[in-house]
Amino acid sequence: MLTRVRLLKSATVFLYIGPLVAGLSGFGWGMVPPFVSIFVLWLMILRPEQWPATYGEWLTGRAWSAALAQILSQILLVVVLFGVGRGIGGIAGFQLLVNPFLPIFISFIAIPVCRLIWDAQLAAESGLFLDEEAKVAQAPLIAAQAASAVAPLLELPDDGAEETVKLALASVLIGPATADRLAALDEALLRAERSHAALRRAVVVWATEPEIVAPGLIPNSVSTAFRSTNRNPDLLRLFLPRALALAAAFPDRIAGFPAAEILIQAAESEMETGPHADLPAYLRADLKEGLMALAGLVGGVASPRNPVDTPRHDAGTPRTARTA
Repeated sequence: MLTRVRLLKSATVFLYIGPLVAGLSGFGWGMVPPFVSIFVLWLMILRPEQWPATYGEWLTGRAWSAALAQILSQILLVVVLFGVGRGIGGIAGFQLLVNPFLPIFISFIAIPVCRLIWDAQLAAESGLFLDEEAKVAQAPLIAAQAASAVAPLLELPDDGAEETVKLALASVLIGPATADRLAALDEALLRAERSHAALRRAVVVWATEPEIVAPGLIPNSVSTAFRSTNRNPDLLRLFLPRALALAAAFPDRIAGFPAAEILIQAAESEMETGPHADLPAYLRADLKEGLMALAGLVGGVASPRNPVDTPRHDAGTPRTARTA
């Protein structure tokens, strides 16, 4: 990625050299329109986010105003470069003797070369941008693409086979756009009317895998896993040991965990009232203890127990089964 950006910047130099050479050659201001056309075309190809994307957008006054602003900025840039070239030639007392088409060709060659180096559309689909401005401009498109990518997951049955759901989730959460897709899935599950029990379980497991958390490429994966539990006891019992082990193993990733205040609130209020009130006392105590232990690690407070301990009651202990 960094190499491509550097190559792109190097190739863009040809775009600016053209007007300078034209100015050094003493050509008249009639050369400005061809250069402006080349500069605008370069912008449209390499910076499509700065231009209307559809025919309907071109019909709006706002789009025309934005396009006009872009064109005027390129006119100003070309005039400045042209003037700098003529000024250098005047101060140095010489003029380049070149064919009038050579400066135009020098600028024009930057377009195909830059396009070969950088495909703005493919880069945006992969979550790669030239700068923060391009990322902000493409944010609505990225969100729409992410929502479309995770939509099939929301159609999976609530009681789908675990391995099937895991494979489906892994096939979607892959590539540079993973963080955006996970965020879209998180948002969809927060608004979901169905339980999506199997999908939530798969998200909890996937988002708390060490190979996902350790690199830090998806910094909020553990927080997403916690929200995906929807405070379901079974999912919390799956989440807590994994989260505690991750917090102990990767303290530098704590920023991506649920806030300590949220964990404490879940432990002190939701474990005593609401949907958890009818759980066996030992299960509520286990969940509360686990949440407080995780809150202690996240908040930098000494944990009341070994952070990698699992709940006291093993799988053979009777408990009330709940679904999401």
